[in-house]
Formats: sequence, C-alpha cells, structure tokens
Amino acid sequence: MSDMNSQMRGGVDLSSLANKVVQEKLANTSTVQVDQGRRVKVPAFAVDLNEGNLKPIIEISSIVAVVVAFYNKDNAESMTLTGKLEKLANSSDGKWLLAKVDIKANAKIAEAFGVDLPATVAVILGGEPKPLFQGDQIESSLVDFIGKLVEVASSQGLNGTLEVEGSEPTESEPQLSASEQAALDAMDQGDFGAAVKIYEEELKQNPGNEELVARLAQVKLVERTYSGDMEKELSSEPKSVAEAMRKADFQLAVGQSEEAFDLLLTWFDKANSEERAALSSLFLELFNAVGKSHPAVVEARKLLAVKLF
Repeated sequence: MSDMNSQMRGGVDLSSLANKVVQEKLANTSTVQVDQGRRVKVPAFAVDLNEGNLKPIIEISSIVAVVVAFYNKDNAESMTLTGKLEKLANSSDGKWLLAKVDIKANAKIAEAFGVDLPATVAVILGGEPKPLFQGDQIESSLVDFIGKLVEVASSQGLNGTLEVEGSEPTESEPQLSASEQAALDAMDQGDFGAAVKIYEEELKQNPGNEELVARLAQVKLVERTYSGDMEKELSSEPKSVAEAMRKADFQLAVGQSEEAFDLLLTWFDKANSEERAALSSLFLELFNAVGKSHPAVVEARKLLAVKLF
C-alpha cells in the first residue's frame, strides 16, 4: 500500500475543528453512551461522516478504530475502494467503524485531514487522525491491513464493540466486575497508573486468570507509551539496553511486534546478567500483551529459549 505521509499534512487538531468549523451544529449533539461491556450503539457499521456527526464519531474513536474513507461519486476508483471497505466493516462484528466522506459535499472535513484526492483512507484512534494509504487495494490486502489495524487499536485499549441500533447481540456478554469497570473508567480519564493498580489487585484475587494478565500487560504498555513522541521514539537508534527496551515498547504499541522482539533479542546478546533479567521480564510482559499464540510471540519464545539455555 502506498505511503501517504508525503501527501498528508501534520496531525489534525479535531477538537479545534469541532470548535471552529462546526461549533453551532455540534452544540446540541449528545455524547456517545457506552455500556459496562464497552459496547456502543451505532446506526450502522459504515456511516456517512459530515459536520453534523463529527463529534460523536470522534468519541467513538476512543472505543474502536474509526477508518475514514474519502470518495468522490465521479471517481470510480474511490467508489470501488469504499465499497470494499463497507463490505469488510459490515462483517467486522463491530470491531471498527467505517466513516465515509464525500469530498465534494464535505470539503471542510477533507481539508482538515489534508486530503484532496479521492480514494484516500485515514484512521482516527483515540481522537487522533493518522494517514493510512491512497489508492484502491485488492480485498485480501485490505483484510490483512484492517486486521493489523484492529490489533494496534486493541493494544492501545481501543477494544470495545459496536452494535447496530435495534439489533440484538448474538450472545450475552458477562457483566464486568466493579474493579474492572473502575479500571476502564480510569483509562477513559487517561489515568493508566490507577488502572494498572486496579488490575494488579484484581489479579491477586484471581491468580492465573490469563485474561486479566493480558489486560494488565496491555495497560502497562499503554501507560509507558501514551505520552511519548511516537515518531521520535520509533526513529531512535538505541545505544543501551534501556533505550532498546523503550523503543520496543513503542514498536509494539503500533503493531510492530516482530520488530520489537528482534530488537530485544539483539540486545539480549549484549546485555549483562542484570540487564538480561530486565529483558526477560519485559519479554514475558510483552508476550502477554500480544497473546501467547501470536506467531511473533511463538517465534520469539523459541529464540529466547535458545539464548537462555
């Protein structure tokens, strides 16, 4: 897929956009209501994005990834691409939302994203827009790409579920415990340290609960990377084990699990006994964050075992 960094301008301040471009229209817009299971009702898994529903869609991006497809009805390529994305969104079980933008009808929104070409795709994660690609793609590539995008969103705590209004869930989901709800509330407020403490206490009460172990590892990762300069951290050249561990965190936060594990394995060979202990501890935590069955984890475990024994 073609890189759009050279075609998209810098980060868009969406809160500023809401205030300056559509302040009056958004003044009476109700906020998105999220239930205890991190579920939110939407009219459809693929919706038209305009000035009138910009704010609630931004809010939804704090629950799941919002993929934004810019199209022009007179441009066949953009219509084909949008159609493919809509098909994938409708079969996604509510793991992400597709927001479609008609460039001609919503010029201000396209301008805010720095988009002037149809068949352009971006994503909003936690209120922050990111460029993805420009131009039509084969469906199999889109499936793989969206799958990785959902993984990245989940690693950042954006692991809610969308439900179409008027539809019934296929199966009932268990109610969250009071402590788990408190942890989610803390994350919603940006207090990841508090969420970590809550999950640690919950794990003490339920030792061996792999789901809690994974949640704790994911929240710790978000806590370590949340306020960092992603571009700067990813382009850094580590000169110590500590710097390598920091860069690996940021690589994992954007879904570069193989690269993160390769970096840590390289520095494992150079580390002293104390540094190896720290690296082993981080490996275990990151394995839990990604998932023990993930191919990158399986491979990294094998290579680490060879180095340890």
